[in-house]
Amino acid sequence: MNYLMRASKRSVIKTALCAFCAAVLTSSIIPQTSAFAADWPRRNVKLVVPAKPGGGTDAVARIFTAELQKRLGKPFVVVNQPTGGGSVAAETARNARPDGYTLLYYHTGLLSSYHSGLYDHNPAEEFTTVAVMPVKASYCFAVGANSEFKTIADVVAKAKANPDKITLGVQLKGASHFMAGLLMMDSKAPFRIVEAGSDADKFVALQGGNIDMAIVNTAGAAQYQEAGKLRILGTMSSFPGRDATMPDIPSMDEQGFPNTIYGLDFFVLAPKGMDEKLAAQINAAFKDVILDKAVADKLLQMRMPLSYLSLQDSEKRMKESEKKVGVIAGQIGLK
Repeated sequence: MNYLMRASKRSVIKTALCAFCAAVLTSSIIPQTSAFAADWPRRNVKLVVPAKPGGGTDAVARIFTAELQKRLGKPFVVVNQPTGGGSVAAETARNARPDGYTLLYYHTGLLSSYHSGLYDHNPAEEFTTVAVMPVKASYCFAVGANSEFKTIADVVAKAKANPDKITLGVQLKGASHFMAGLLMMDSKAPFRIVEAGSDADKFVALQGGNIDMAIVNTAGAAQYQEAGKLRILGTMSSFPGRDATMPDIPSMDEQGFPNTIYGLDFFVLAPKGMDEKLAAQINAAFKDVILDKAVADKLLQMRMPLSYLSLQDSEKRMKESEKKVGVIAGQIGLK
């Protein structure tokens, strides 16, 4: 009898141990990130932004974090890391855990940095693309208020007559450099491309007559044009046609430069290896913000309306944009 009881007890213990081991093994096999999708966010979420406070990228990021915090009940914090042309912020996010608590918020300029050698990691392949948000706004070619140039055709003609004399201000190896390359290929005009710094620096240089023309964001340039401090000659974006927020300004393609079409997408990237359910959940959170009327009105006032793309469409657009930027980099000698 005692023998049977002892045997029964050993059997129960053995069964319990087997069940415990199976549970441990199963939990080690299932990716830990799958659990995060169910209760994200549980704590602070960092949005790493490769821009100084006060600029357009930073301003939109802060609109997002404020709305996400209100909707999800956890703090969303903007962390500005402007150094290294976006590479420092990108590396902060790329090397973080793929748990949804460190995200990179930036734009297509990071693709330009990769293809011009300023950043070593391909954003389309070495991150998880969580959300891509095409900007329904534009960049523009602007001159000083006292400039002799009234149209893009005027500037192109002068550049052709004076090779390497007419200065076009950009951020070298950045997105504006790519835009300048497209105009030069379209027009065959030999502009002298010069480093002009950020948009804020370009506005100062244009007003001081230090450069003949610059490529700047239209939203910022519009304020200077309204104040009579500069003149916008043409806009360019990801799509042909005029910027709906600046309907009186002709687009570059309608002025005879059909390939001068280039715009920026904002995007949210996470470390590679993020669980797809978690990525979809974060994408859905940004969707709710983008489609919120109050937020949309705020972005429209800033002349930076955004479009929403699903997780799958975001991944597709990121890959397509990376290929396009790579082609342009090769054509203008930056690759």
